[in-house]
Amino acid sequence: MPAKLPMTRIVDLETELDTLPVETSNGAILWANVEILYTSASLQPRVSIRVPLPWSETDTDTQRRDMALQFARQLIDHACVAIAPTAPVLEKRSGILEGTVLEGISQELGIAEPTAKPVKKLR
Repeated sequence: MPAKLPMTRIVDLETELDTLPVETSNGAILWANVEILYTSASLQPRVSIRVPLPWSETDTDTQRRDMALQFARQLIDHACVAIAPTAPVLEKRSGILEGTVLEGISQELGIAEPTAKPVKKLR
């Protein structure tokens, strides 16, 4: 039986946005650093993750920070599935990365079965 972590809770959460977007083959992105500080027993583990955000001049810093947290969560969820594909999945969600720069990565890595995505109709 795998060991369980002692009671853990988030103490602090910081999101730092780069100041300038970077041009990539997928369009302009803005890098964000998300840092989560936990407390667990007498320890204070820290998780840092760097995520790319699609760049839009109309997005506010609050929207960008929210998106950074969402993308960090998606990457953490993806890592948990990728590392232990035989472990029971607590929550089955399809399309968690849909609409992000990581859309389709689980199929490319062979973690999920390929699916046919319907073509979006223009109105």
